[in-house]
Amino acid sequence: MPAHEHHGHDAPARMSSSRLLKRVFDLDLEHCPQRWGELSVIAAIEAPAVIISILTHLGLPVRLPPRSPARPPVQLRAA
Repeated sequence: MPAHEHHGHDAPARMSSSRLLKRVFDLDLEHCPQRWGELSVIAAIEAPAVIISILTHLGLPVRLPPRSPARPPVQLRAA
């Protein structure tokens, strides 16, 4: 079959991040949970200083918790 042959369907469109989150985690970021109206992005906060300021104001942690060391596979654990 030639590489350029058409199979009768177009390539699937790329899924938006909000639809992907809905599909994977059942999070609906397209509709308001209280009014069921459509939501839209009004801002994207990317400046680290602003993010830290907002998290601090909300009383949320600014740094990630420390990572735990990896555990050995079950087969290698002492009985």
